[in-house]
Amino acid sequence: MNISVESDALFDPNQRADFVTKAILQRQFAILLTNLDGVRALQNPEFLHDFRVAIRRSRSALTQIKGVFPNGTVELQRSRLTWLQQVTNPLRDLDVYLLRFDADCQRLPVSLQPALKPLHDYLLHIHQHEQQQLITALDSNRFAEWIQDWRSFLETPVPEKSSLVNAMRPIKRIANQRIWRLNKRVRCAGRAIQIDTADEERHALRKDCKKLRYLMEFFQHFYPEQDIRRLIKQLKTLLDYLGDYQDIAVQVRYLSDFAQQMRNENLANTATLLAMGALIGVLLEQQQTMRYAFDVVFADYLNDDHQALFRTLFAATH
Repeated sequence: MNISVESDALFDPNQRADFVTKAILQRQFAILLTNLDGVRALQNPEFLHDFRVAIRRSRSALTQIKGVFPNGTVELQRSRLTWLQQVTNPLRDLDVYLLRFDADCQRLPVSLQPALKPLHDYLLHIHQHEQQQLITALDSNRFAEWIQDWRSFLETPVPEKSSLVNAMRPIKRIANQRIWRLNKRVRCAGRAIQIDTADEERHALRKDCKKLRYLMEFFQHFYPEQDIRRLIKQLKTLLDYLGDYQDIAVQVRYLSDFAQQMRNENLANTATLLAMGALIGVLLEQQQTMRYAFDVVFADYLNDDHQALFRTLFAATH
């Protein structure tokens, strides 16, 4: 938590793309290691949050700045970063759920709120289990070997000459190209979203938006500060909406699963199951309201002035 996850070193726009990409990855690795002891201590959820952001940003840099490293290296390290993201998912989801538990309780009638105490107790039990699962993963040979291999890769200087298509190209040209293409992908995916679009497609749009945001933040100093901040701010607004929607979808799924598990283990009486069902109903109603709100949120992203600024900064020069 001592290193900002959003600020990156200043690069020369004419520097080689492979050199700059490796420098970005080195910074994210430093953030990951800085937060590792805090994650192991299991005290402050923010350590795990920053740890996971560093993983996601590393994966985005590795896979979205294309043609700078051998495909085999990219695929191997992408799969390892994906594994690390996956083993941290359950605990982070439970962290978020527990942090908002009291607020969720207050969304029910006062008479139903006490019936959710067994659910809170169950969440704490599952949370402790997932903490131990994560510690086991972090203590594993698999994690230790990844740390060693990733550090070795990052500390190895880029070759003087490279035959890879983008390795020796100026980084700003690559940044322009990738940001513009990701913006086009987001526009296309967003226009396809309808009221009845599956949650998975909305989540896929969110992941594309995150990739776009990370690239814009990596290279924001290449562009006029006021302009790039305006674009990032608008993208964050869309991401906040998509993130809130995804949180509700995950919460509904978890509540349904927990209700079944608690019933099977005789940990919930009828009152608790009814209260959980009522909470699921409240969440589904909120989710439906958010579905209708998407067109308004996305229209702001598609605003002509907003997209013209994208075109000016990235399309005309890539």
